[in-house]
Amino acid sequence: MFKGGRYISIYYFIIALAMVIAGGFLLSRQAKRLPPPVQLPPGATTPRAESWYVGVAVADVRANPDQGAERVTQALLGDEVKLLRDEGEWLQGQVPDGYIGWLQKGNLVRATPPLARDLVAVRVPRAILYKEPGSDAQAGEALLGTDLPLLAQKEDWLEVWLPGRPPAWLSQQEVDLWPGGQLTDKRSGSDVIKVAERLEGVAYLWGGVSLYGIDCSGLTYIAYFLNGVKLPRDADLQFKVGRPVARKDLQPGDLVFFNTSGGTQPTHVGIYTGNGQFLNSRSRQGVVVSRLDEPSFSAGYLGARRYLP
Repeated sequence: MFKGGRYISIYYFIIALAMVIAGGFLLSRQAKRLPPPVQLPPGATTPRAESWYVGVAVADVRANPDQGAERVTQALLGDEVKLLRDEGEWLQGQVPDGYIGWLQKGNLVRATPPLARDLVAVRVPRAILYKEPGSDAQAGEALLGTDLPLLAQKEDWLEVWLPGRPPAWLSQQEVDLWPGGQLTDKRSGSDVIKVAERLEGVAYLWGGVSLYGIDCSGLTYIAYFLNGVKLPRDADLQFKVGRPVARKDLQPGDLVFFNTSGGTQPTHVGIYTGNGQFLNSRSRQGVVVSRLDEPSFSAGYLGARRYLP
């Protein structure tokens, strides 16, 4: 009991400290970047409480409470939004990737999650939610990278919790089961590539994270998230973590970073696939395979990072 209690005490201390830091941002209406929320140690639990959750397949997170403001990132169905400020039709809060920004209240639901610890993670670009296992009655959609609490299993179907509406069922062929909320098998760079390839051809969208549009760091974030590694959301922060890799030692799955405007900070990132090529989401082209020896990438190459063995 003491060990679990110590973890929870530390957890709440960190959360309290984070809230103090976040509180300093409340005087500003601008979106901010923070590290992703602290994860509980294995085996530790916290009481379930009512909170705000994304109730649509994908929701924009804006820099300011205005539909025309910059989209800084997106949140997926079931993501918790840690409320900081309520302003009419908008809420300011922190989403799981670490950003503090503004979301339309119509895309959010006030709900209490179940005690379930197992999660179901969508591993296809778009999975259909059904009202009953094997039925034709649809209950919506869940996009690649969505993770939802598991409620029950019936043959090849998994029942998941949805915020603010009845549970729904997903085909087991379209998801991964994470016991205790964690992957149980080892993943490699080739697994990261497989996830990213599922979005090949998707259009570029600044701040996007789904098949409806994705940016360069959104692609790397989702590809690694589904393989058990929670990277920072943006390319410059992704560059600061992981193990540096020399260009001659590149392996499939390593991230390659660039600045194509002559600067020294990363403005673009891709996933190395071998033979001098990498997958990336490019403005005006979307998710495509590019080459390291293309003039703009060759001149702007900053280095590579590895996050898996």
